[in-house]
Amino acid sequence: MKNTSRVVVFSIVKCFLVMAVVGCARPEPAVEIPPPSVKPPVEAKAPAVSPAAAAPEAAGLELVLSEAAEYAEKGQLDEAATIYERALRERPGNFKLHYNLGNVYLESGSIDKAVAEYKKALEINPEDRDSYINLGAAYYERDMVEDAIVTYKRALALDPHDPEAHYNLGVAYESLGRQTEADTEFAIYQELTGESL
Repeated sequence: MKNTSRVVVFSIVKCFLVMAVVGCARPEPAVEIPPPSVKPPVEAKAPAVSPAAAAPEAAGLELVLSEAAEYAEKGQLDEAATIYERALRERPGNFKLHYNLGNVYLESGSIDKAVAEYKKALEINPEDRDSYINLGAAYYERDMVEDAIVTYKRALALDPHDPEAHYNLGVAYESLGRQTEADTEFAIYQELTGESL
């Protein structure tokens, strides 16, 4: 973890994980800006048909996602990771499993493992902006801020109106003392969300 002048804890709604993120040491801005945020896990969705009528593979995957999400919600991250890892041995090319395992690793502080899982998810689905946003948050956590900036820009190339990507990019710029660029990103974030910082 980084040496820091502050620690900010934020929660991700629904079946998201609670995550302690440490900001990097820098002069404090006039307004306290929380660290980059993380996109939620891919959730299990109820199948359109009964599980018995659905393909066994799809029904099994939804059960895995639900079970792991329950453990993650309870803060039992080792158990959630074990479920995802076991499922990936059977389904090594499954995007949802790599993405969600990345989230569990990020939450548990296994940043290098999180980076690896997000990269695998992006190999499978290079158009997933949430994976780019979470990969950027992992890079930021590792003090790889330039890599985080590149990654957030990739997310914005996929969706220029993603407020979270603009916000995270602003935080990354600000951590490098690039206040003009940070202010631009924060202004876009405020315009898109109607929220003030």
